[in-house]
Amino acid sequence: MNNKLVLLIFLFSFFVGCCSQSMIISDSTVTILEADCWLNLMPGGNPSFHYSGTFSVDKKFIDDYKFPFVKVFYKDEMIHQSQPFLQFYDELITDSNKVVRYHFYSDRGIKVTEQMMKAESVDLLLVFQIQDKTIEKLVKDIPLTRAY
Repeated sequence: MNNKLVLLIFLFSFFVGCCSQSMIISDSTVTILEADCWLNLMPGGNPSFHYSGTFSVDKKFIDDYKFPFVKVFYKDEMIHQSQPFLQFYDELITDSNKVVRYHFYSDRGIKVTEQMMKAESVDLLLVFQIQDKTIEKLVKDIPLTRAY
């Protein structure tokens, strides 16, 4: 009986380990390293919403990836969507892989909405397309900083 239990635990652990590894491999194509959001409420101009951050993409996909949208959510309601601007940051070579890192940021002058003014934090859904496959990365509970 004990041998069957040990075998069952081993097989279950092996199965979970195999599944976890494949999920990590498919998820490691794009990694979000940082994401920030803020409202520019400085006097003398129109209030505006901004986002920025940094991500890395596996170098083998560098010619095949697109970053068509960033979607901003407040309480599960989409309050903004736009295509981010990209700026090359650097290339990082480790023992296991080579990645290229980029900064992304929003256009200037995104109009502040009523929902944005209410929000203390927002979620960003970053949508990438790599080799005809869509990869969505959700960054939750980003503090919505206000600059006065």
